[in-house]
Amino acid sequence: MFENNVTRRGFVTGAAAVAGLAGLSTIAPGLAAAAPQTHDQHTEAEMAPAVGALAMMTFQKIDGTPVYYWRSNRGNTTARNWQCTDAFYNALVAWIRDLRSLSSSYGSISYIVSAGFYVDKPGQHGAGTAMDLDHVRWSGGNTISPLDQAHASTNAAIRKRYLATEAVCRRRFRYVLDGWYNADHHDHIHSDFGGMPVRVLKDSESDTKFVQAVCNNFRGSGLVIDGIWGTNTQNAFNGLKSALGVTGDPHTSTSVWQSMCSKIATKGFANQNI
Repeated sequence: MFENNVTRRGFVTGAAAVAGLAGLSTIAPGLAAAAPQTHDQHTEAEMAPAVGALAMMTFQKIDGTPVYYWRSNRGNTTARNWQCTDAFYNALVAWIRDLRSLSSSYGSISYIVSAGFYVDKPGQHGAGTAMDLDHVRWSGGNTISPLDQAHASTNAAIRKRYLATEAVCRRRFRYVLDGWYNADHHDHIHSDFGGMPVRVLKDSESDTKFVQAVCNNFRGSGLVIDGIWGTNTQNAFNGLKSALGVTGDPHTSTSVWQSMCSKIATKGFANQNI
């Protein structure tokens, strides 16, 4: 299933940056949308600083929280220069503030680990409007580690925490690709600006697999995580909405979907069923 019919290789950097800056969730549906890139792994050379026409900012922290790189040295806390557009950094700030708020029972966020933001390759990474999330550590000692395939953990609480973290990403980014999406994303959560505004679409494989995983892990729905929004998925989604007390249409309303994601995250960080 394709996420949309426009290839990411045709992504227009300037349009996404302007639209992302204007509210972070109001890009016209379909702008910069596409089938997500596969083989989403990045080399050191590809993450070299952008030069030329690309307008990027450089950062080592997101709103004061350090961002480390572990792919070549697990546990490394050396400061690293990352790059992205100003608009995407604004979205990252909104995202990490959401994460702090919704996971406040864990303490402050000590650091996050990423596999890349701007990367010299086609697509959203090449436009400086994507993040690959590997790991989060909180001051209270809790962690979530997509790098360690937390989505496939035998511990239900860890799977809920993974989905809670992903739900926070889905509040601010349109395409969020996780370990259920495909094998290329088994060790990170990818988030980008493609296809804004944020909402949940029935014809999106990534959205559907997220909904199916949430229904299974929080409600024991027993769905096949196949990315197909059929009758069973619709019924499970209706039950999820009702149990969370969500009113309105998360398929068309950004605010309704963001609220639903917040409620999923709250339950996940508390290790509660829905």
